[in-house]
Formats: sequence, structure tokens, C-alpha cells
Amino acid sequence: MKHEQGARPDDADPAAQSRGRESFSNPDTDTDTDTDGEATPLAQAEATLTLLSAWISNLQALARLEFSRTLAAGKRILALQLLLLPLAITFVLSACAGIGLLAYYYSQSVYIGFAVFVLTQALLLAAMLLYMRKLQALLGFDHTRQQAREALNDVRALFKSPD
Repeated sequence: MKHEQGARPDDADPAAQSRGRESFSNPDTDTDTDTDGEATPLAQAEATLTLLSAWISNLQALARLEFSRTLAAGKRILALQLLLLPLAITFVLSACAGIGLLAYYYSQSVYIGFAVFVLTQALLLAAMLLYMRKLQALLGFDHTRQQAREALNDVRALFKSPD
């Protein structure tokens, strides 16, 4: 059969048009489940990838927050250490000397005054070290590692579960 000028080849054979329409699936009847109502492996993989991408973005946000917290704590520790060097020397010596002088005044013993002087120095330095240890506990990515372990365990459980 000859085609007319300007006519499309599909217009010439209506059977070809109906075959083309029937080859596509109907979106109303196309589902991702088997006849049993169970999800197909493709649907399960798509759902897993969707959850994985959401989890990765949440993990990335958590890592960013912990990284900024770690940087802030590190800056504070460094600032404290730089400030503590000159301040610790002058403050500790003057406070301890004053307390040692009071101990000497009330006890009238040089040995007791010196012992109180040394003891107060030790107590102040111990308090500073405890505070620095508290700040160092803020360093790291504990929550990110915990979330990553939980996610890996969930993925392992998903693949190990019997279908």
C-alpha cells in the first residue's frame, strides 16, 4: 500500500497503532507485588535504596554536627591551654602562697604553712586536669559510629531474614 504525501506511516496501518499501544503496561494494573501480595525483589531493592539514601544523608548531617562540635571543643581546649600557662603560674602561686601564709599565721609553723601551700597547688592543678578531661570527652564521632553500626546490623538482618 502506498503512502500519501504528508501522511505518516503509522496512519496507514491502524493495526500497527493498536499493537504499539498494547505493548505498554497499564499504569492502573501495574504493581510491584506478586499475585501473593508479596513485594517483588525489585521493589524491595528500591525501598532499601531509598532508606539507604535517607540514612546516608542523616548520617552525613550527624557527622557534620559532630565534626563541628569536635572543632569547637578542640578550639576551647587549645584556648584554655594557652591561657592556663601564664595564668596558672601566677594564680596558683599567689593563691597557694596566701593560703600557706594563713596556715603559717594560725599554726606558727613554717612546715605546716609550706605543706598547705603545696597541697593547695596540687588541688588546683587536679581540678584543671579534670575539667580538661571533661572537654576531651566531647572529642570524636561516637554517635556517628553508633549509627553506622546500627545501620549495618539492620542491613545484615534484612539480607539474612528468610523470605
